Amino acid sequence: MISPIDKQNPSTLKDLASVADSQESDLLQPGPESKKHPRWRRVMFCCVNVWLFMHLTAIITAPATVGPSSQTSRTVWEAVSPYLQGLYLNHGFHYFAPQPGSSNLVSWSVTQQDGNVVSGRFPNFDIAPRLLYHRHFMLSEFLGNASPDEQAIIAKGFARNLCREYDGASVSVSTVRHDLPTMERVRAGGKLDDGDLYEELPLGTFSREDLK
Repeated sequence: MISPIDKQNPSTLKDLASVADSQESDLLQPGPESKKHPRWRRVMFCCVNVWLFMHLTAIITAPATVGPSSQTSRTVWEAVSPYLQGLYLNHGFHYFAPQPGSSNLVSWSVTQQDGNVVSGRFPNFDIAPRLLYHRHFMLSEFLGNASPDEQAIIAKGFARNLCREYDGASVSVSTVRHDLPTMERVRAGGKLDDGDLYEELPLGTFSREDLK
């Protein structure tokens, strides 16, 4: 226990002031946790932040360049396209808007060996789980966006699988383009599945012998 300070004793006041200065100096000394990080850690931190900024810019640029697009986004695309293409990150899909494109479906009909006719269209909402629906969706889009020569080959492949699954004697395959209604049409009472929004293009009828 510290005895009362004798205000008239200069040496006592001097000693106390010295102790206080020493304690304040100790408090101002940086602890182990406040020491500066090594130079390589600071450099690494800066590099990671620069890469994150460039990566985010590239990811945003991919959908931004889908027409109609600005000259600025197309200029940025020229710089970042090697990075996006190399890492398979070029996800510039038209359903990002402002003008989504039409979708593609596949319509098929199988005449079985006994004369019974089975028909269908994919993708459809009966396909589950969602991942399987997505697989059918990608197949129909691949067919719909292919060149005429490629469509003939792809359609024959679809027909071969349908013939095998339904024990068919012949198979007909068509691609169906589904256009989106305009805003004005929807406001006037139009629906997304109105019949005149679908345009069917037959790709051929294949006999069982053709598919062997």
